[in-house]
Amino acid sequence: MGTDPEAHQSASELLAAWRTAGRDTVAARAAAEVADLALRAARAAEDAANEVEAAAKAALEAVERAGSAANHARTAASQTAEAAALALSTAQGAEQAEADAKDAFHKAEDEAFGKG
Repeated sequence: MGTDPEAHQSASELLAAWRTAGRDTVAARAAAEVADLALRAARAAEDAANEVEAAAKAALEAVERAGSAANHARTAASQTAEAAALALSTAQGAEQAEADAKDAFHKAEDEAFGKG
């Protein structure tokens, strides 16, 4: 049973090609798995970026609302100060009116006792 050297070499070449193709297939599958993991990581990073953006927008809105609340508080404080000043002025006027009424009473009392 003789073998043809060309057929033998052809079989060796085919076997080598088959093994090479097998290694290439394993490498391609590994590369596909890495690519899949990279894609998942990229999607997760995009989701995280969207969450960060939403948090930043919420923080900016909170800052704007805090500024608005501070302005309202300033306005309320100013109005309260004005009301307090008016109340103090009214109280001082009432004290003066009381003092004037007391003086008028005592003057009238003195005059009434003096004539009596």
